[in-house]
Amino acid sequence: MPFAPLRFPDGVPVLTDGRVTLRPHRLDDVAAVVEQCRDPETLRWTTIPLGYNTAMGTGFVTEMVPEGWGSGAEHAFAVEVTDAHGSPRYAGTVSLRDVGAGRADIGFVAHPAVRGDGVTTSALQLLLGYGFETLGLHTVIWWADQGNWASRKVVWRCGFTFGGTVHRWLPERGEYRDGWVATLHRDDVREASTLWWDLPTLRGDRICARPFEPADDDRLVEGGNDAAVQQWMPSFPSPYGLPDAAAFRATTLDAAANGAAFSWALVDSVTDDLLGAVGVPHRSDTGAEIGYWLLADERGKGYAREAVDLVVDHAFTPRDRGGLGALRAYVRIDEGNRDSLDVARACGFEMAGAERAGTVRRDGTIADMLVLERVNPLLGI
Repeated sequence: MPFAPLRFPDGVPVLTDGRVTLRPHRLDDVAAVVEQCRDPETLRWTTIPLGYNTAMGTGFVTEMVPEGWGSGAEHAFAVEVTDAHGSPRYAGTVSLRDVGAGRADIGFVAHPAVRGDGVTTSALQLLLGYGFETLGLHTVIWWADQGNWASRKVVWRCGFTFGGTVHRWLPERGEYRDGWVATLHRDDVREASTLWWDLPTLRGDRICARPFEPADDDRLVEGGNDAAVQQWMPSFPSPYGLPDAAAFRATTLDAAANGAAFSWALVDSVTDDLLGAVGVPHRSDTGAEIGYWLLADERGKGYAREAVDLVVDHAFTPRDRGGLGALRAYVRIDEGNRDSLDVARACGFEMAGAERAGTVRRDGTIADMLVLERVNPLLGI
């Protein structure tokens, strides 16, 4: 059954935490609604029509929202917050859409003026309290296009449990996009229960380690097809194409958010040209594996050593200061890869042992993986 129908606007409750207020939409919200719906980030991640205008905004406020309340299909609130001048302003829309059996789909969009201020998180906490305590909901579900990290971080703060990625499920402007899904049950704690891992930009004197961007793809393909990279990194597709680069980029932010692995584009700090890649392919509560490779025309310039030092420093930085808080950093290197071994030794890694028959090379031969390590100097051992 749909939610109980309520008369708009008189029957719509007003909810507030003292800073953020959920209230019925008003005609004087239209100008801000249009601003919000013409914002590039809004259009990128939502199904809001292109060319949004005043007539559409008026129809939303005076027809669509009231119809949702009147039918019980959707309870949509305007978000209001006090601005820097002490005046209340429209800050977005949040809603619960009935999907039956005590379940609802949550939706939200923030006006660009309030993004990053915690307003949407506060609004969702008010909305979830209303849904569970007033509407009697059991579970709320969230959907978003894969890559919408701002939306994902908001629901993470509210305690949602992520269920992974659904392939080509969300319809948007004539295509079906991969989607993220997460749920919150009425008995769940409505705050983050896990650590949010970021992929920060790490800056050195000559180099910078930053998240990968689409503009890196051509150089990624060049590096991925390099003979040395293909030889010592048998997990790389062969040949390495643009779809492989795009797929790799898509995995890096997911892996970082889960704290499983961290991959950075290694770039020139002045030109931003891609030099190679550096990262932590595996992380545990105590250890961080370090990995690295360079494009052929960038080798022999000391970039790999600088990159490894940069990432090791980040790995050893305590978590409360934005690092990984690792006790130990280590590398696993094919016994025949002398150049990579030289970089590790130059960065202070010492031999810890060998993984016998630790890798199968691309040509089918079996080799040992040499393990070199460094211990966090903060341990004093």
